[in-house]
Amino acid sequence: MELQITQEVKEKIAAKRQTGDRIFLDFEDGDGPFAATGITCRLDLSFRLLLVAQDYPEEGLAVYDDTIETAIGGIRLKKSSEKYLEAETILAYNPTYNNIQLKGKSGVLADNVPIIRYDRQMAGGGKWGD
Repeated sequence: MELQITQEVKEKIAAKRQTGDRIFLDFEDGDGPFAATGITCRLDLSFRLLLVAQDYPEEGLAVYDDTIETAIGGIRLKKSSEKYLEAETILAYNPTYNNIQLKGKSGVLADNVPIIRYDRQMAGGGKWGD
């Protein structure tokens, strides 16, 4: 599988990314430490780009069991989410709606892919060491 990233998306990631951040392409299926809900029944595909501090605890990150090499480095994802992607997938900026889309040759796979950064304060919902 190949994941291309347009220049506009690279710039949006760079604007939020801090030194050492790891990037995850998260499919919202209710699994993993960043799940907003435990709900897995959806009618649409929902992906998020997560920027996670390098020193975020590894506990829970094992669900991201694959890495795709891209022009901006490795992006981790759940192998189970790859069935929703195509052999050639693109993260592209949509200027009409000022959002990021995940596209394939068949068309738009996910219409709104937000970039969310998890720093030490946010990650896990509290301060580390608690």
